[in-house]
Amino acid sequence: MANTQFWNDRYRADEYIYGTAPNAFLARAALDHLPDPPAEVIDLGAGEGRTAVFFATRGYDVRALDASSVGLRKANQLAARHGVSIATEEQDLTRWAPDAQVDAVLCSFLHFAPDERPRLYRMMQQAVRPGGVVIAEWFRPEQITEGYESGGPPDLDLMITADELRVHFPEQGIQYCSDATPTLDEGAHHSGPGATVRLVWRKKD
Repeated sequence: MANTQFWNDRYRADEYIYGTAPNAFLARAALDHLPDPPAEVIDLGAGEGRTAVFFATRGYDVRALDASSVGLRKANQLAARHGVSIATEEQDLTRWAPDAQVDAVLCSFLHFAPDERPRLYRMMQQAVRPGGVVIAEWFRPEQITEGYESGGPPDLDLMITADELRVHFPEQGIQYCSDATPTLDEGAHHSGPGATVRLVWRKKD
């Protein structure tokens, strides 16, 4: 179950705690893998809306899903500041099931317990129509074991590996699945060198 109270409390700060710029990998990968706007996009675990709003400003039709009503309220405020609109939906993403297929599912640093992740992976795949794409980034175990201090969950069980993703995403659709060591610049909670894993997966026609 989503830790809604934790995230509501975290997002109550006046500032955007992960910044207002989009996740850098998602923004960059979209150039090569997303269809042209106004394609339909879901941002899972949208938080305060930084990535969702970025894609809305590029002309995409964006649905921002998150368990935190506080985060989504700030996401709508950020969208208004940029002169765009996004559809926000308060959802426990451990139980979410897509009600329609879209062109792309985006996800950055959405960390669930091991027994909850397989369902999330299935739902991400079900949510995209044939030819649609999943683009995602998570912290990997080395974020903890190698002592990176740029954020992420404190629990090793919540970290994601490329091997796990290859088990749960059909190989024929994997466009990219690799470890990365980016320098994060995403507000006070994601700042500095980090250990991540990145995925681009496309559903076959």
